[in-house]
Amino acid sequence: MKLRVILLLDSFIVSAWVLEAVEQVLKEKNAEIVLAAINQKPKSSGKKSPFLYRLYRAIDRKLFLITPDAFAQKDIRNIKGWDIPSIPITPIQKKYSDYFQKEDLDKISTINPDIILRFGFRILRGKILEIPKLGVWSFHHGDNQFYKGGPPGFWEVMLKKETTGVVLQRLSERLDDGQVLYKSFSQTDPLSVQRNANKIFWLSSFIIPRVIRQIKTSGIDKWEKELHNNLFPIKSEVPLLTPPALVKMAILASELTFRNIFRKINERFKKPYWEIVVARNERNILSNLSVFNFHSIKPPKGLHSKGSFWADPFPIEKDKKTWVFFEDFKYHSNKGKISVAEWDGKKMIDPKDVLEEEWHLSYPFIWVENNEFYLIPESGEIGKLFIYKALEFPFKWTKVEVFFEGEAYDPTLIKVEDRYWLFVNQRPHKGTSAFVELYAYYSASLLEPKWIAHSLNPIVSDVNSSRPAGRIFQKGGKLFRPAQDSGLRYGHKVKIQEILNLTPEEYKEATVAVLEPDNSKNQLGTHTFNFTDEWVFSDAYYRK
Repeated sequence: MKLRVILLLDSFIVSAWVLEAVEQVLKEKNAEIVLAAINQKPKSSGKKSPFLYRLYRAIDRKLFLITPDAFAQKDIRNIKGWDIPSIPITPIQKKYSDYFQKEDLDKISTINPDIILRFGFRILRGKILEIPKLGVWSFHHGDNQFYKGGPPGFWEVMLKKETTGVVLQRLSERLDDGQVLYKSFSQTDPLSVQRNANKIFWLSSFIIPRVIRQIKTSGIDKWEKELHNNLFPIKSEVPLLTPPALVKMAILASELTFRNIFRKINERFKKPYWEIVVARNERNILSNLSVFNFHSIKPPKGLHSKGSFWADPFPIEKDKKTWVFFEDFKYHSNKGKISVAEWDGKKMIDPKDVLEEEWHLSYPFIWVENNEFYLIPESGEIGKLFIYKALEFPFKWTKVEVFFEGEAYDPTLIKVEDRYWLFVNQRPHKGTSAFVELYAYYSASLLEPKWIAHSLNPIVSDVNSSRPAGRIFQKGGKLFRPAQDSGLRYGHKVKIQEILNLTPEEYKEATVAVLEPDNSKNQLGTHTFNFTDEWVFSDAYYRK
């Protein structure tokens, strides 16, 4: 039985992200849109914003308008096959709130909706909130643990917050205090509110079908129980923010301008640089990652210049030797290739290039199957993955076939019982970030894979723990997934996530350890974590 959905709109002319959201609901096999309720008296939910704030937003939009624009105006009736019936609604308006008249409530009640999606109207109050079985759903484009109100994506930029949230909530009578149904976090754009808002609004276009799939996969009772068990706890005491007045806006704009001038100057004269680091594996790998005494592995003298760096170390042992595969990035070509060297405990011996393509290669994930060696390096920019087989390990490889069709960043493979699981970062839309969402696929075969998407994809939607950072490993009968935390910056630190539940219908994980960059060495980040019985390998990010 499909869930019956009603749309609340201020007009048939909507923002592009709303049109995309409606299209995604229309594509969802577990739901059907049965009605569009159109507001006949659309009105702003607050007083007019201060002049300087409006001027800043106009300049910001002019300077940083990007394509695709989430806020471009579109006619929702242009959706292919649009045949949704509509009714006019004239709400009772009280200050900042809208109430539905009895005759409109009666019309909506007779349709027997499961869900009402609010894409228009102001703050909804009254009986309309009680009619749909699963509630009235609405977005708060911001972190409800940080603030209520708005403007969306503005305060995170101005106050230098690492991440910007987007929340889908079931509305209650209290502002931005409904039950959280879904939450995602993206890295805050340090420079532009326009760009920051653009990516989180595009991301929100894909959230509603995900929650509908959660309901259908779990069943309503189990889904409701999880919500009531505080799966998403709500912090009650957070400020109600509004567009800043003249003086405050002037201060915020000045601070934003100057800190970004300094940031751009720093980036102009100091290029991003990664280096491989190593430590002895002398302790329980999960006890305290900060105890590892990492030291840098320097490339052989004369081999490298300031025009390249090494990153993404993947070690593997064969014939009592430790071989390290890694990304060798060249600035002049702006792409990486895969190299390998023997680690003798003191240095990398005779590094050699083993894979180079016309596109960027990195993250050389290595896999052993039936005594054969395979490489599955990242090639996200071309929208597909290839698998390579060793003809003569470790130096000679041949391309076997396309391993996965579709964008796939930092591919990470694990076999659990009779299934191969592939974890990758993907974007639901080109207007979103590639760092935010982790997708899982499973197949019964490695070399002739037929990948099936996890029922809850993406299984993680949080820049603080989504992107893979190394091999998934097993300790004490438990699985652990190294993950990048790119909240502050790309590749800021590594989290070890214990996989608590992995089935085609369920996924759950929790952070059990964190590897921070070494501030005493001016490191800005670390984003790979792999180990052998004797050695732990990671990498360190600097600007030099």
